[in-house]
Amino acid sequence: MQRFLLPLLCLSLCSGADRLSDLPDPLVGTDSKYELSRGNTYPAIFIPYAMAAWTAQTGDGGWPYQYAKDNIRGFRMTHRPSAWTIDWGSFSIMPGTGPLKVLPDQRGSKFQHANETAKAYRYDVLLDDYKTKVSMAPSAHGGILRFTFPKEGDAWVVLDANNGGSSVEIHPESNRITGTNSLTARGSVPGFAVYFVAEFDKPFTSSGTWDIKGAKDEAKKRSGPHTGAYVGFRAGEVVTVRVGTSLISLEQAERAMKAELPKADVDAAAAAAQQVWDRALATFEIQGGTAEQRKTFYTAYYHSLQFPRMLNETDAKGETVHYGLYDGKVHAGPMFTDIGFWDVFRAQFPLLTVASPSRNAEIMRAMVHTYEEGGWIPTWPNPIERNVMIGTHGDSAVADAYMKGIRGFDIEKAYAAIRKDATLPGTGVFKARLGIEDYLKLGYVPADGGVQESAARTLEYAYDDFCVAQVARALGKKDDYERFMKQAKSYRNLYDASTGYMRGRNRDGSWLTPFDPLDWGGVFTEGNAWQWLWSVQHDVPGLMALMGGRDAFLKKLDELFSTTTDFKVGGYKQVIHEMTEAKMGEMGQYAHINEPVHHVIYLYDYAGQPWKAQKWAHEVMVRNYKPGPAGWLGDEDNGQMSAWYIFSALGFYPVNPGQPIYAIGSPLFQKASIRLENGKRFTVEAARKSEDEIYVQSATLNGRPLDRSWISHSEIVNGGTLRFRMGAQPNEKWATGGLPTPDETYAASTGGAGQAGK
Repeated sequence: MQRFLLPLLCLSLCSGADRLSDLPDPLVGTDSKYELSRGNTYPAIFIPYAMAAWTAQTGDGGWPYQYAKDNIRGFRMTHRPSAWTIDWGSFSIMPGTGPLKVLPDQRGSKFQHANETAKAYRYDVLLDDYKTKVSMAPSAHGGILRFTFPKEGDAWVVLDANNGGSSVEIHPESNRITGTNSLTARGSVPGFAVYFVAEFDKPFTSSGTWDIKGAKDEAKKRSGPHTGAYVGFRAGEVVTVRVGTSLISLEQAERAMKAELPKADVDAAAAAAQQVWDRALATFEIQGGTAEQRKTFYTAYYHSLQFPRMLNETDAKGETVHYGLYDGKVHAGPMFTDIGFWDVFRAQFPLLTVASPSRNAEIMRAMVHTYEEGGWIPTWPNPIERNVMIGTHGDSAVADAYMKGIRGFDIEKAYAAIRKDATLPGTGVFKARLGIEDYLKLGYVPADGGVQESAARTLEYAYDDFCVAQVARALGKKDDYERFMKQAKSYRNLYDASTGYMRGRNRDGSWLTPFDPLDWGGVFTEGNAWQWLWSVQHDVPGLMALMGGRDAFLKKLDELFSTTTDFKVGGYKQVIHEMTEAKMGEMGQYAHINEPVHHVIYLYDYAGQPWKAQKWAHEVMVRNYKPGPAGWLGDEDNGQMSAWYIFSALGFYPVNPGQPIYAIGSPLFQKASIRLENGKRFTVEAARKSEDEIYVQSATLNGRPLDRSWISHSEIVNGGTLRFRMGAQPNEKWATGGLPTPDETYAASTGGAGQAGK
């Protein structure tokens, strides 16, 4: 039914000036730099979850496009998922006129934002120095670019195969340039390369290749650390180039190009991409709020649809195949990369379980393939495991999917993979849980055991163990369930009642000294003791008890938002951008700019004061998510920052992935509907007379009174209407009963059978 609903929907919502695809703003988050992140994004044009994306390029390194710069040096086919990672297998294309310039620092052109248009499905800009207009549109494995050259001056196009090992070959007889780029992460299999085919629709008037120093000649082939090609055209020509890429072969790259871009027509390709975006964005229908808020919502969803990057290819038989990143072989089925589980397990993957469960299942299959081919599920693949950040949060993604009823993947193999995370040290390129031997022996990762970020690791390992335990229980593995639930209590070993914080602990049981809750780093990851105190989302009642009960818990939670915004560099020994951004947030020690606190606002629901969750969720939405290149604060982080906004704007949030419930906050829009894949619709309505009415006064679910600050996943996917009556003052009597524990949720979902195997 769904395949018929969305095309019909797009007849009404996806036409003319009101098309959903025109609402996302790819320039949001691009006014960023090393010292200060306003999103750390680039204006990517892409098909959702596609292998290839494109961006105008104002520089090299982690920030390929910075809004403050006024010089474009190329149009880059990019695989960069973050400013802090590598752009594996990339290449750039740059047109120009006059004397040929091939090196990045020499070939750039001034441009003006007034002559720049960025959409999810196309990008247009005028290069002032060359009087050349550039238009480009994406496809799943490539893209298409059009260069409109002026009537005077020699015209040329440079293809920069980039660093990391590359090759190019010019084929004048077919108006093609083919080549490879081999930049990848350390530890990749020999022979790794991205293959590309670039086919022009006009004959070359000249051609040649160049090397890393810019030395050029008319040779038709070249390989080396950094190579490129150039081709010439007549003045005044309009030149279009179609591009296909593959991880498997040049033949596969050509196959993708011909299938996805059957003709040299940028406008047709952009129109096709726009239809894809219209359908994707139509998952949500938003009414009310301001025009800026609606634009922000769809920009957030655009961000959330970029990663993970799916590496699926279609072979000559029409079958889905992928290149094995860990063994160099071609395998059947899907593959994924470019995703930081430390960030996205919190909201990005839970969003998939609601908005696109079929895609979630496909990613689960890809995760199983990674386990089969590499022996582990990665924590941060780019394109292979990079061992960036902490925890094994693929465990969370698997548990959340399975506990929400998503099937279509081999759960026994997935369980074997996450069980391995919880029991064994990593091997090969997979470091998995550093310090796991001590963690299993002592119940924590010791601060003096040679492993950095020991307290944060302990807290996140405990949560991951909870996730493994949930799958074990669902599969009837009682002994495993009990074992991992015991490990999930390891967080208790780091709570110091004398200070009221989680702390680093030495191997002999003594506390690491000196201690200052404002110190960043050291035993914590990108934060301090204030932010990491709350990383026990899987056992909030247990944390509450450690802290002295509900009242003490609430007092500390209030203090989080009201205390000083000051920080100390601590173990980092210098200011890092997150510290600056956290202080700019002006919410005490609550640092929304980074992921560890993303669930914390909703802990007020657990403690029986949901009106405070409503207040702070709304406050963050209006402060941290604004339009424009500098409108956001903090890293986008693969769509996690956006997924938080999407859930919070809808009015509910997944505090504890692996437990299929959502805590209620403050809905932003008058009406928000989710078109579910099963053909049903879940709608959230918020009746308010003015925008300052942010507090829930009462609620109904499908017409029945709702006096609880949570809803279940099944209540969402079964469709229905959640209706709120909002007011300007908090109702301190509504929904004060807290949230159910995971055991209570499981018992309810199994008809009261709360034990493993029943």
